[in-house]
Amino acid sequence: MIRGIEHIGITVEDPDKAELFFKNTFGAEVLHRVVPYGDKSKHIAGDKLSPLQGFPPELAMTSVTMLRLANGPNIEIIGITPSITNQQRNIADAGFNHISLYTDDILAAGEKMRLNGATLFEGPNDNFSHEAGEGNQTWFGMTPFGLLIELIALPSGVETVGETSRWIPES
Repeated sequence: MIRGIEHIGITVEDPDKAELFFKNTFGAEVLHRVVPYGDKSKHIAGDKLSPLQGFPPELAMTSVTMLRLANGPNIEIIGITPSITNQQRNIADAGFNHISLYTDDILAAGEKMRLNGATLFEGPNDNFSHEAGEGNQTWFGMTPFGLLIELIALPSGVETVGETSRWIPES
């Protein structure tokens, strides 16, 4: 039986830059480094990973760092070689396109993102439909490494159509 999301993996051009962004912006902590960045002796060849997870055999995994991010899923930052170029994601992209981080102070969280190199879109914006309510807001920003992050605050809660309630991280 599934208990929930354990971690979210993000492959980036510069793993150190992404790690510093999560640490400096959101207070993330390094749990461990499966493949330490810069340690060539620990790189994992793609042909070794390909049968396990479909990793391209012509590439190599050059870093894997697991971060703890408050009360929610862990974030795994992955580096590969040859290096990739960061690609900005948006809501219109198929598949995984953003992560949403719950905050009690959307203005402060947005400012912290901006101070650490993120570009914030217009906002914060009042939520609508099932997420509408006093103080319920979202604000999107693009990290320096191309990840779209949604900041969300839902102090008034949300409506659901069934008996299951929406999970909100504890304070």
